[in-house]
Amino acid sequence: MDQPDLSALIPRLLSLKLLPRTGWLQRGVRDVESIAEHSYGVAVLCLLIGDQIAGIDRGKVLAIALLHDLAESLLGDLPASATRLLGKEAKRRAERDGLESLIGHLPRAAEYLALWDEYADGASPEARLVKALDRLELMAQALAYERAGARGLDSFWPANDDWAAEFPPVEALAAHLRAERARLG
Repeated sequence: MDQPDLSALIPRLLSLKLLPRTGWLQRGVRDVESIAEHSYGVAVLCLLIGDQIAGIDRGKVLAIALLHDLAESLLGDLPASATRLLGKEAKRRAERDGLESLIGHLPRAAEYLALWDEYADGASPEARLVKALDRLELMAQALAYERAGARGLDSFWPANDDWAAEFPPVEALAAHLRAERARLG
């Protein structure tokens, strides 16, 4: 079997190390994490917490976690304000099209795109776990920035933890992060 040409994909992947998370910049946070740093955090959480949840397919969770923000290498990190202005479906379509343009030539492209679709639709426990851990990682990062003195990050804290209820370890960690934030005063 011929090896796929990854020569154009590798620089795109590496660009994620240089692309900052836009929402933090919009709120005046300095020295913000890159998309790659965020994705790494999500993937590690998926590994460690996924192992605590019965019936979760570790390989599938990790594959979804690694794919979930890959299209941002073309689109950048579209913040929540972009979703509000563009609409959820337009953002989803742009991300899906971006991912397809990046990996569509790979032998397992259909499998990877199906996993991304599963994530975008929250169609499996694995996809919902990645979504929940994506949100949890965001909260943890917000707390880290708040500990460093950043303010105005309330929008990164969901009003409640209903999104985590399906996964008790995630729910417990979300409650812990909230308690830590409350201690900041």
